[in-house]
Amino acid sequence: MSFFSSVDDIATVDSPPAGEVFRAAGERRDRRGRLLRGYLHKSSNSLCGIKGYASLIAGGDASGRTTAWARKIIAEVEQLETIYQSVRDMAFPEPAPLHDGGQLASVVQDAAVGAETRHGNLTVLIDDLADGRLRLPTGDLLQILTAILDNSAESSSGPVLVTIGSVREHDQLLLSVSDDGPGMGLDLLAQAMDPFVTTRDGHLGIGLARVDTILDMHGLGWGLRSTPGAGTTVTLEVAAMAAAART
Repeated sequence: MSFFSSVDDIATVDSPPAGEVFRAAGERRDRRGRLLRGYLHKSSNSLCGIKGYASLIAGGDASGRTTAWARKIIAEVEQLETIYQSVRDMAFPEPAPLHDGGQLASVVQDAAVGAETRHGNLTVLIDDLADGRLRLPTGDLLQILTAILDNSAESSSGPVLVTIGSVREHDQLLLSVSDDGPGMGLDLLAQAMDPFVTTRDGHLGIGLARVDTILDMHGLGWGLRSTPGAGTTVTLEVAAMAAAART
């Protein structure tokens, strides 16, 4: 994929080789099919839980244990409702308002401040960003950066440093978001863009799938590069270079 040619390789001599996946701009793919597969897999887990708890109630007594099992059933049903809502939001996203004149630097700054407020272990450093004309609404870009920064912060219980910079490639301005978290192995990386893929208990695993959906809606590409033990870099097509910067 050409837009990775300007991104430094984060692998070191002693670290495992970096893996890389990407979604090309305008790439044809069955997004809803992938959503449905993830939804069915996640739903089946909850349905198995409902069936198991119901069986325990049916074979139990009318003591306080019955109430406890009933509460577990309610929790499973609520989990299903959350999944249904997530599928609807990803399959039929609500587009943000049209370009509102926001600048790339201000959107990145807003996303960084919000993420550092939510996550005490996260530090975000912003390099000088080149001037460019955004190719998507600022509200959508803010959602994308929020999901990526949340993922970085939640990848480790310890401190996480994220560096955000811009990369020029021809007439395009790419945004690079790199963290020093634990990184991903090749198996996990291959599924990272799919919905409901997560290694963290209590998480739905929809952050990167939401990124994929929003960028796909605007015909923009993105990619992931990750090395176990050395961190992850997300590269996003977000802007066209300003005329002055192209000369």
